[in-house]
Amino acid sequence: MRILSALATAVAAAAAAAGAATSTSSQKVIPVSFGRSTTRQPALHRRAGTYSQELNNNLTGGGYYAQVTVGTPPQTVDLVVDTGSSDVWILDSRADLCRSKTMQNYYGYCLSTYDPSKSSTYSIVSQDEFSIRYVDGSGAEGDYIRDTFSIGGADIEHLQMGLAENSTINSGLLGIGFAANVAALTPYPNIMNLFQDQDLIDIQAYSLYLDDLYAETGTILFGGLDTQKFIGKLKTVDIEPDRTGNYSSFTVALSSLTTTADNGTVTNYTRSVVPVILDSGTTLTYVPYTMANRIYRAFGAVDDTSGTGLVYINCEHLDNKNFTFDFQFGGKDGPVIRVPIDEMVLDNVKAYIELGLEVPSLPFDDICSFGLQGSSDYYLLGDTFLRSAYVVYDLTNKEIGLAQANLNSTESEIVEITKTGIPDASGVASQVSVTQTATGLPSTGNSSPTGTSSSTPSSQSSEGASSKVVPTPSWDVLVLAGVASLSGVMGAGLVML
Repeated sequence: MRILSALATAVAAAAAAAGAATSTSSQKVIPVSFGRSTTRQPALHRRAGTYSQELNNNLTGGGYYAQVTVGTPPQTVDLVVDTGSSDVWILDSRADLCRSKTMQNYYGYCLSTYDPSKSSTYSIVSQDEFSIRYVDGSGAEGDYIRDTFSIGGADIEHLQMGLAENSTINSGLLGIGFAANVAALTPYPNIMNLFQDQDLIDIQAYSLYLDDLYAETGTILFGGLDTQKFIGKLKTVDIEPDRTGNYSSFTVALSSLTTTADNGTVTNYTRSVVPVILDSGTTLTYVPYTMANRIYRAFGAVDDTSGTGLVYINCEHLDNKNFTFDFQFGGKDGPVIRVPIDEMVLDNVKAYIELGLEVPSLPFDDICSFGLQGSSDYYLLGDTFLRSAYVVYDLTNKEIGLAQANLNSTESEIVEITKTGIPDASGVASQVSVTQTATGLPSTGNSSPTGTSSSTPSSQSSEGASSKVVPTPSWDVLVLAGVASLSGVMGAGLVML
């Protein structure tokens, strides 16, 4: 969360002026979907043993929100879905951020809160022992509590959660990582443990489909995967343990990062294998500085992360419609995910400038921001990468399944993930195409993928990214998303221990 505080204040003021908005079988799978605006209340629904939750795509990168309920009677709460942390925590209705105008002007308005005095199933586990801090410096603290928690039609009893009385984040988080990574001094069974312990899903596994940047819906399937949401073969890579030999994050080996130009030219920016964390709670993609700097030079990008927190890039790169960033995992036979240029070059700076952002002197006038930045500490593949991937997280068997996302898919074919692990599954043959109709609403059909060339690895020749026709984003939505993420380019992301 590293944009200028002046911009944050401008975003909050603008939002205030605008008016703050707001498969049928016996399979044990919990689908969880998501949509764009936090004002649209997402549907919770269950598919006969599968559980789904609609999430809100915050559009500017402030996170993907799941609407859940907590307590008895149920209180509705919006939580950022975060694969990079392991605690579920919620904002107390009396939290300092929710009562302080000064804090709200900087960190954003509280999106939703929970009042423990209104729940008959609430209990305290430990007072003042919840304290969590993320790599972007944001955090929350308060009590650990237990209460009933409902998501996607699944009721989880006695879930331990953090109840934040002090917070610099304006919504709670749904941490769905390994229980070994919880913030508590005394480890406890987290939500993934209870999903399995209470026989809601067969093993601790789920799949994540964010869809593209402007998509209205996406889905998390707890305990299952959807073969209509990815292209070609689902390939698995091992999750790597941390330095202590424990499994605490979704770290996988990034064996190469290349780009493929419109004419098929491939450029390699990798000199060694890089351990990267797949983290839905982080907005951008963070790679080693040495790799990032090589990419900046190739694209003429300007790094101003020490100032405004952004890397600036000429918007003219968006004209290269079939240009892709190609991420390969687990070696030469591993899965390749192709990220189209319009997921990495973000046309959001003009709107930031209208809200008061002062950009530095740049060698180009058509200014975009770059969805990839350098880091010296943690290498994270956040939402700018994950929107192009279909990812299956298998915590039990310590594996990640990856395939190219079938963007804008409206079909569904759910397969349960059983104790044998991620199934040997294939998705659709080609990318769904999207065209605009006379009404302005998209219509879909199947088309061959684009963005591949003779230089593309043969094992991935049918899994290219497709150019997309999407509506121009509404700045009203951007303003609200800016409030939700406030100064957040990075999002909550990985937990600092």
